[in-house]
Amino acid sequence: MEVFSWSEVERMVSDGERSPFEPSAVTIGGFDGMHLGHDALFSAVLEYRNSHPNSFAGVVTFSRSPGILKNSRYEGDVSTERLKLEFFEKKGFDFCIMIDFSLNFSKIKGKDFLDIVRKFCAMQFLAAGTDFRMGHNADTGVAELSRYAASCGLELEVLDDVVHKGMRVSSSLVRGAVREGDFDFASSLLGRPYCLDGLPLDFQKGGSSDASLSMIASRNTTQVLPETGSFRVRVAFAGEDGYSQNVDAVLHVESSFLRLEFPPEQNLTRVERIEFIGR
Repeated sequence: MEVFSWSEVERMVSDGERSPFEPSAVTIGGFDGMHLGHDALFSAVLEYRNSHPNSFAGVVTFSRSPGILKNSRYEGDVSTERLKLEFFEKKGFDFCIMIDFSLNFSKIKGKDFLDIVRKFCAMQFLAAGTDFRMGHNADTGVAELSRYAASCGLELEVLDDVVHKGMRVSSSLVRGAVREGDFDFASSLLGRPYCLDGLPLDFQKGGSSDASLSMIASRNTTQVLPETGSFRVRVAFAGEDGYSQNVDAVLHVESSFLRLEFPPEQNLTRVERIEFIGR
């Protein structure tokens, strides 16, 4: 999968440089956490690509949720840029436009943004949710998107909300489950275990005893976590072949630090990721 920044996309469109991924099917969104609702959009794009020979599948998203600039009480990200890209590649997307959301970017009108994306990858198909809203002052919703699609021959599919246990699946619902330490519910919304990116945390060995080995990191992450508690986790460590070692452990979440506790015989190195199994 090839990844483009927004500045690269703008430059290529301005210079008249052709993208290697055209024509294409695309979905656009924050996609924080890549939950079951998002998965319906991804499936629509990939199915279109698979049924149209010589076409490509792309996703347009943000390195961090735009909510961080709009909400002073933002609780944190469900995923990180690295975890997003890993997920999209495993899904089978051909390319990703990764946008570093900023105040300057937020001033782009929705129509202008769509024009740039369409010119960049010859977008023929767009999948969106019923809550789609983008552009300066949120000027482009589903109604505006429908008129835009009709004006330029763009095939638009608007998918209904995905409901789970009587609730609309959303990143906010996932965040709430994580904050409460309900990782079973969070996993059911995501379709997989909630995952913490270990690389930004820089875990260091914190001592050992006959009963356990500890690794400690400051709670320096953009991802949402419960305030405190102890949780069963599966930890993936870096190796020559990627995540070569997976170890069951207990993660103690404290107010200012995180502590991993393992069986004492483990010879552990860099923490890549932590999957929450439960309490």
